[in-house]
Amino acid sequence: MGLRYVIASLILFGLVRSCRPIVNKDTVLLSFLTFASSCFWILGLEYVSPSESAVLSYTMPLISIPMSYLILSEKASHREWMGAAMGFVGVLVYSFVVFENQTLSALGAVLTLLNAFFWAMYTIYYRKLKDQEPTTTVATQLLIGAMLFFLIAPLGFRVNATPVFWFDLAYLSVFSAAASFLLWNAIARLHRIGKTSTLIYSTPVTVTVVQYVETSLLPPPVSLIGICLMIFGIYISRF
Repeated sequence: MGLRYVIASLILFGLVRSCRPIVNKDTVLLSFLTFASSCFWILGLEYVSPSESAVLSYTMPLISIPMSYLILSEKASHREWMGAAMGFVGVLVYSFVVFENQTLSALGAVLTLLNAFFWAMYTIYYRKLKDQEPTTTVATQLLIGAMLFFLIAPLGFRVNATPVFWFDLAYLSVFSAAASFLLWNAIARLHRIGKTSTLIYSTPVTVTVVQYVETSLLPPPVSLIGICLMIFGIYISRF
């Protein structure tokens, strides 16, 4: 994660042709919130499956909406609340088949819910810093986050530098860090938190569509019902 963050940071600083980070209280706090979110996400995956982690992480909209009111005084509409709740119900229905024969780890659940909390918080801080230059803001966020990861890197340090490792690092650095953080920042700056956060429910929908294109296989009917609920939740929150 330290390498992922520092590579993504250098890419973004290269885009603005400047290596001067933005150092102020809110940007440093944004960086710490992002670091904490990633840490709890990784630790949670030691105890829960990726599918369980995804479902628990999707509590984020239900956390971000009340927290945005406390921090930004941004009061969510009834439609935004309904959309967030409908989307989360859709995730639960979509994942019913996955959870049917699994026992959820309590520790893993707590760690992953903490990830959702900090994810919600740094999304709110993107909104709070909407008037700050976005690319440099994200580059600084990732640079400070990398420094924090490097501080704890000696704990259980181990690297298996296979070709797959370098491919995964490149993917995580370019697409899943530089691009995704910058795009998420852009969305949070443009829209209220209630509208922004419910967009995460489009992820399972997209995954299902891509899976169908690749394999021509549809998920079970109960999962399709969940997808419809997620789409409806996004629609309700945005219109």
